[in-house]
This record gives sequence, C-alpha cells and structure tokens, in this order.
Amino acid sequence: MSAARTKRRKRKIQKNGLPEKVERVLELPVGSLSSAARIELMGNKRVIVDGCHGIVEYSDDLVRMQTGSGMIRFKGTMLSISCLTEDSAIIEGNILSLEYLS
Repeated sequence: MSAARTKRRKRKIQKNGLPEKVERVLELPVGSLSSAARIELMGNKRVIVDGCHGIVEYSDDLVRMQTGSGMIRFKGTMLSISCLTEDSAIIEGNILSLEYLS
C-alpha cells in the first residue's frame, strides 16, 4: 500500500473513531458516547444539561458551568438550579441566552 493511501486511511479512521462507530451500530443519538454536553431546552423556562462537571458561577441572573466540551453560560432572570447531580443540572427561570465560552 502506498504511503499516501495509508495516510488517507489513517485520517479516515480518526474522523470515524470507536465512539462514533458504536453509536452508529447501536443506533444511539450522535454524540451520546462523547464527552460533549447534551443540552435540552424547554422553551425559555427550563434547561437540562447532561455532562455538567460543576457549577462555576451562580446567581439569579447568571449560571456558568463546566462541561466536558467547555464552559457554558446561561443568562436570564430569576434563574435557579432546581436539581444538581454528579453529571447533570436542571436550570429554571426566564432564560434569555445560552453562550459557549472558549
């Protein structure tokens, strides 16, 4: 096999890693086996974040949290954390914005 073909093949394998293959074979949602956070918004009143690694900042108008894929900030009014577990959080209130921070 030529060096160029081997290089292309390695690149293809890296794009389609083991987690992606398992997701496809088991028909799981994309990203369910990665460290990325899963965010589910219900209107602008409630958000469920799976993959939360901790609350960094919390007030009635701001919630900032660390996830496996980076920092996330929610801004709004009357925000509260109604449930916090080892790896998820539920935020309720009037959610005005969601930002991914680098």
